[in-house]
Amino acid sequence: MLERRLRLMRTFRRLSLTLTSALLLSLLSSQAAQANIPSTFVFTGSGFGHGVGMSQIGARGMALESATATEILTHFYSGTEVAPVVDTQIIRINIGHRQSDAEITMRALQKNQSTPPSITLIQGSLKDEELPSEEQVVGTYLSDLNLNLYSQDTAIEVTRSSKTAKFAPLVPRKSWTLRWDSATVVQVRTQERTYLIRYGQIEIKRVKNSVGPGEMEITASMRLGDEYLFGLGEVPSSWPAAALEAQAIAARTFALTKMDRIRSACDCNIYSTIRDQNFVGFSKESEAIYGIRWREAVERTRGLAVLSKKKPIQAFYFSSSGGMTQNVKDVWGSEFSYLVNRPDSWSVNTTLNPRYALWTRQVSQEMMAKAFQLPDVDRYQILSRSVTGSVLSVRAFSSQGEEKILSGEVFRSRLGLPSTWINMPLEELPVIEPQRSCLRWLGNIVIQTGECPLIAE
Repeated sequence: MLERRLRLMRTFRRLSLTLTSALLLSLLSSQAAQANIPSTFVFTGSGFGHGVGMSQIGARGMALESATATEILTHFYSGTEVAPVVDTQIIRINIGHRQSDAEITMRALQKNQSTPPSITLIQGSLKDEELPSEEQVVGTYLSDLNLNLYSQDTAIEVTRSSKTAKFAPLVPRKSWTLRWDSATVVQVRTQERTYLIRYGQIEIKRVKNSVGPGEMEITASMRLGDEYLFGLGEVPSSWPAAALEAQAIAARTFALTKMDRIRSACDCNIYSTIRDQNFVGFSKESEAIYGIRWREAVERTRGLAVLSKKKPIQAFYFSSSGGMTQNVKDVWGSEFSYLVNRPDSWSVNTTLNPRYALWTRQVSQEMMAKAFQLPDVDRYQILSRSVTGSVLSVRAFSSQGEEKILSGEVFRSRLGLPSTWINMPLEELPVIEPQRSCLRWLGNIVIQTGECPLIAE
């Protein structure tokens, strides 16, 4: 009996030692894996933006080589024509999306003008040319009025303040309209930015959306073909005239394709941000020295748009590429005959594009893991590229062997990288010499130590 107990004890001891050893080895292996996980990832690349349509740097480069606006546009939008269109429609631009509060003031259009600025506050919503009833007009105010807007559960509260007058409280309403005369510029401060609005009218409204009762939407309405375009801040006004004209025509075309509906989420045709086009208002055309050049480019191209089969095209544009524009199918999956790969050597010219012809970005381990929704990222692999060299898909591996795949565009977006022309093959980056001592290679997978930039794959 005693001998049997001793044998059992020895067996249990051996099993215990085996399990302890296995656990220790597992722990050491895990610690070693953690120790080798890079703390940062460094990416190099070229270009800025999604790469579809007209390259703005490319347009500038072509203009410097004496190309006309039409030549620029038909180069980047293959098989199209620049032709007359009707562009006098009133476009609704959202300048404040889902706002909880905002402030509106006014200023004179010109210094030392004899006519003081004035603004009229109206209850309810009005179409652009619709006249309000006497009951709707709250009042017309001069010079120093401040309007503060607050979004409540079911309405918008407006409070008035002035250095020279006191005002009674107003009953909150679901919508308000603001109008002003030609000697006035209205300043709208939202949570994101401040706009100067010279033309049209402003409407403030509560809008229901898919996630609840919504917040306050602030929308400016004005004529599409000139008044709206005067306020676009897409490219520097100091650029060559042909590049400015190409931008004006492309922007007009883009806006025309947004006129078929009012988006319920924003009570607008178009957003004022890079979600659509970067509308900055009167501050664009009133820029010192150069602002008039942008306004003149818009006026010279009045009524012109880029057409395919006699209809305005989806005139996407972006800052710069990695040497060739993208086929829209590779980026968003849709197909348009005019949004295909086009040469863009100007974008990789460091003189024309000093910030983005070649760029480097450092990404933390935390950001990389969050992008791939992994506990950590031990290494990554670029799975596929387009014919332009841009990344189409990327796979990441965790230290525990998990893996996730992202499309190139999602990868770029989540990491905040300028473009998908990432870690281009060495022959496409002759200026940069890879520091191979910093890399380990496993097949065609690059494992970065975190000690120096990863510039090759």
